[in-house]
Amino acid sequence: YMPRTVMVFLNEQPGLSPEQRRSAAKEEASAALGAYWTALEGTLDPAKVERAANNAIIGNAEDIATQIRERFHIDDRLMLWFDFFNHDSERVQRNMTAFMTKVAPRVNRGV
Repeated sequence: YMPRTVMVFLNEQPGLSPEQRRSAAKEEASAALGAYWTALEGTLDPAKVERAANNAIIGNAEDIATQIRERFHIDDRLMLWFDFFNHDSERVQRNMTAFMTKVAPRVNRGV
């Protein structure tokens, strides 16, 4: 019953197209994960950033819902990190709200 720890890089910023949100989320994830590995080891290894990105869920609401449905079992419990290297508490709260209003319903409906 241990939860799976998952970093969430969700972008549902108003005024952006779904593709722009997807691209922005990927950029945010790359920057955060790159900073993380650099801090851990002192140098940046692009391969490690790529592997870490494979353990995160990244994109707009539709992307995130699809990744959850494809990568996790229905009985899995997820512990979601929305604040990984993001110190903008307003943005973190908006991402959490977007997850619950736009992602969770899609996952629960299987859409």
